[in-house]
Amino acid sequence: MAPAIVLITGANGGIGKGLLETYLAKPNHPVSAAIRDPNHSTSMALADLPRGEGSSLIVIKLIATLESGAVKAVKELEPRGVVDHLDIVVCNAGVSYKWPRACEVKIEDFHGHVVPDVYGLL
Repeated sequence: MAPAIVLITGANGGIGKGLLETYLAKPNHPVSAAIRDPNHSTSMALADLPRGEGSSLIVIKLIATLESGAVKAVKELEPRGVVDHLDIVVCNAGVSYKWPRACEVKIEDFHGHVVPDVYGLL
């Protein structure tokens, strides 16, 4: 069976980490975890996750708040020679840094959430 090449953003916690664990446990699944800070302890701990036969993990940096973030992340994969295409992309990265009442939401704060949460990997 040909390997399913997977990219998961926001893969060091929550749903993203759960999906990462699921795909890594399957055989023949090269998985890339795109994470804001690959040096964070939660990111470093991903190296210890169990893997199915033929599965592998690459951790790359993705700053979803930057328009160039996705391009930079893909360029980080290219020299490693493991990705010429992606079969599965899970866009899970997001931010949440303001929690006002709905009537107090400022457009710039709303925009600060929409950019990475909606457009981050486009």
